[in-house]
Amino acid sequence: MQVEDRQMAERCLRHMLIGSQFDGIKFGQSSATTLIHFMHYTTHSPDQIWIHMESKWGIYPENTPAYPNSEEEMDDLTEEEEYRLLFELRWEKVIDIRLGDYSPHLYITFESGKVLFIYGYHPKYECWQAGDGSGYTSDEWLVVAMPQNGISTWSPLR
Repeated sequence: MQVEDRQMAERCLRHMLIGSQFDGIKFGQSSATTLIHFMHYTTHSPDQIWIHMESKWGIYPENTPAYPNSEEEMDDLTEEEEYRLLFELRWEKVIDIRLGDYSPHLYITFESGKVLFIYGYHPKYECWQAGDGSGYTSDEWLVVAMPQNGISTWSPLR
């Protein structure tokens, strides 16, 4: 992942998500994918944000010293366990966003200190996408964790 690409992606993600609240879950086509929603209940634009998670993810406590280095190191959760973990984040505001240094692992920190960690490396597939709008295709903002540690952004930011 190029440093400039990571910095631009972080700028876009911070603009979209910081201050928003975790607002819901949309059931995916399979248990391997999860679509989560965030909402700004202010005049912020964009106000509706979604993240489509296609790789493993987990919710970690504040000050976790080390995050997984591979999906094999991550817990295998049932759908019910995943939804329970996400339910515990309901209405929490996002206070910070960052990406991994080499892979586009996504770290979303909530006001409780909990961190939603989405694994960001796959040799062939996209691990996650974040965008705006209610149609899940993005209106103006889109950040994608690309295969082989790539990151791509589309936004009105320059």
